[in-house]
Amino acid sequence: HADKIFAEIKPLVAKFHALSRGNIENVGILFSQIAGELVDPPTIMALLKVEDAQIAEAQSKKQVPVARLEQLEQAILTSIDESDTADKYSKVLNEHIERLEVVDKVMSGLNSIMVDFHKKVEGDIAKIELLFVDMAPEPQKGKPMPPGMIQALLRVGKTETKCSVEDFLECFRRNLDSTDTVEKLKPVFEAHLAK
Repeated sequence: HADKIFAEIKPLVAKFHALSRGNIENVGILFSQIAGELVDPPTIMALLKVEDAQIAEAQSKKQVPVARLEQLEQAILTSIDESDTADKYSKVLNEHIERLEVVDKVMSGLNSIMVDFHKKVEGDIAKIELLFVDMAPEPQKGKPMPPGMIQALLRVGKTETKCSVEDFLECFRRNLDSTDTVEKLKPVFEAHLAK
């Protein structure tokens, strides 16, 4: 049963892996959605059989661990139970693929203006927060964030006042959704660059 389902979804698994670059966080969100409940990071690491060497390499680069395609395939194969259908997996995988494709498109379309903005504000977190609040959907648009939230989004220490361009770009990569477009976000960057 599991083999049959897996054979049907294997191309989607490969596409998801390529787009997510095997990022453990993306894999965690995928598994949580499949399970219908939050699957915590230690469980994800165990499901993927992530090796100590992979963890050490990620830590040395200050990044989250990355799963190889075969690790992801094995974990998905293991997670399929009797009541599962290929449709259930396909639907979830396609939603994630769609979001990741949007992220790639938006990130490549905005990369230079994002880098320019970060350079202009010299990584100043307070100025980055102002940009973020202007991008927020209604009714949050334009309202200040709760204390510490911008640092949490950027994944920097609570007392940090600056962030690296990598932190800034990765934060966008994590938080964009399938409704975001270059057309929608570029004017906000342009307005902030003009300030």
